[in-house]
Amino acid sequence: DKDGKAQTLEVDRLIVSVGRVPNTDNLGLDAVGLGVDQRGFIEVDDHCQTKVPGIWAIGDVVRGPMLAHKAEDEGVAVAERIVGQKPHIDFNTVPWVIYTFPEIA
Repeated sequence: DKDGKAQTLEVDRLIVSVGRVPNTDNLGLDAVGLGVDQRGFIEVDDHCQTKVPGIWAIGDVVRGPMLAHKAEDEGVAVAERIVGQKPHIDFNTVPWVIYTFPEIA
């Protein structure tokens, strides 16, 4: 708890979901020259640009947390970069979430 005191929670089930992977299979990425890493993430630089000029990738298909608000930040940053601005995303400040039912926070 907030005071550092251990608590016990008795439950019927505990489900842990780890190891999500991007849904990039069968997209024909190799046909346009896009590469993926060992887990299937599209390879991009620090600005979400692929090695193919004019093609960018954001969200769940690139490395990093699979969170909608992270993808939104990436999309805005890519749009700003395309029009000549120099945006920056600090991934250390992207809030993490835990989805539970019922919601606990």
